Amino acid sequence: MPAPSDQKPFVCSIEVSKQTGFTFKLTNETGKVTQTITIDGTTLTLKVAGEKTTSTITQQADSIISKVVGENDTSTITQKADSVEVKCKTFTVDAEAVTVKSSKASTYQASETLSVKSTKDMTIESSAKLTLSSSSDFSIDSSGKLQQSASGDATLKGNNTTVEASMKLSAKGGSQASLAAPKVSLSADSKLDMNSPMTTLGDTLTTVKGEVVKVQGSLVKLG
Repeated sequence: MPAPSDQKPFVCSIEVSKQTGFTFKLTNETGKVTQTITIDGTTLTLKVAGEKTTSTITQQADSIISKVVGENDTSTITQKADSVEVKCKTFTVDAEAVTVKSSKASTYQASETLSVKSTKDMTIESSAKLTLSSSSDFSIDSSGKLQQSASGDATLKGNNTTVEASMKLSAKGGSQASLAAPKVSLSADSKLDMNSPMTTLGDTLTTVKGEVVKVQGSLVKLG
């Protein structure tokens, strides 16, 4: 492809030294870009310098470092035999399928907001203990059914605990159910039923009050 008529010719220079190695430099004055290749016996360096940004690839026997330096930010990828380190302002992966696997302890940390989102089913699973904690408000919300179960004991605890159902609320114990507090209130807007083969009310002082009080049974004992 012929060069544009207004493009200045490239300026090329080659330096060869037994002490410093080999350096090849090409300067594009029209595009204001300088490309440099340096070989010094231990390090191979490829450098492209523009007006505002510079990219460098530095290769040694045990590492490869890729760096892009801009006016305000710098991104670096350092690769060694046992590690790969990425430092940048924004890191994006766009792929059809992504798998991340580690054989030892792993940490994912964000100094600000962290969002994990899926448009289909999502599973979080641990073969050992799983802990979820928050130093502020914690919410679990579902547009469909919400199910929580445990093979062992289950505890729900808070300074003020409210369990509310918009339609029906059921509480059931396989062998025993207990409700205890310094003060317990049971109320219903229309009807309250207490039913069992054997029912005991009261201990020291028991009051039964109503506009109409009805006590009935095949055997009724008062006093």
